[in-house]
Order: sequence, then structure tokens, then C-alpha cells
Amino acid sequence: MSPGEYAVHYSSFDRTTASTPFCTVLSSLPEAEAFAQSQITQNPTLRCRIYDHHGFIGKPIAEFRGADYKGESEISARFRRWAGSILFFGGLLLIFYDSLHNYELLWPATIGIRLIFPGLILLITELVLILYARRKHQAK
Repeated sequence: MSPGEYAVHYSSFDRTTASTPFCTVLSSLPEAEAFAQSQITQNPTLRCRIYDHHGFIGKPIAEFRGADYKGESEISARFRRWAGSILFFGGLLLIFYDSLHNYELLWPATIGIRLIFPGLILLITELVLILYARRKHQAK
């Protein structure tokens, strides 16, 4: 795709036929939005996402969902922030609690260490996505 072109990517469509397209490339954003709207009108179980010439990097420019579209499971930003914070800081509190008792209990530190790393991964993932979105926004 060249700059100025937009792709309408389809999800939740009938994949039994080999001739079904996965996306359609259009020359302008209003044209892509109108096309996506017509597609979800024809097939209410469809979701159409519009991407620019960069493709699947970052969030879609626009998203249209049919009335009967059943969502796909995605980890939301809100979940990454809350779950990451609870796991990370909860793990730190358990380790700190065990350190106050000179690591005699042992179970709080063991559980705390196991909680810190998944929480850290969720928080770092969210941070990278936020920084990428800001960088992309500044580049425009």
C-alpha cells in the first residue's frame, strides 16, 4: 500500500470459501468508511477495521461493528493497568512484609516474587503501547 491508501480488514466472516477476501484497499478514508459501513449492513456479524498504509502497526484508524458481531477476546488497556498494578505492588508488599519478619515466614516472599513478574510484564507492555501511540501521534 502506498501513503494515502486505506485497507478495510474483515473479521468474523465465513471462512469456508477460499475466495473470501481478508481486506479491501481503498484510495481515501471517507471511501473506506463508507465501504466498511456498507459491509456491516450487508453482514451484521462482521467487524471492519480500517488501517492506513502502515498496516497493523498500532490501533486501527476506525472500527465498524455489525449489530450481531460477537467480540473477540483482547486484553484491554484498563485490564493491563489494574491487573499489572495489583500484581506488581501486591507482590512488593508481600516481599516487604516477609522482610520485616527477617524472611522467617518465607511464604509471602515466595508468592510475592511470583506475582511481581506477570505484573511487571503487563505494566511494561502498557507503557510501550502508550509511548508508541505518542510517538505515532507526534509524527503526524
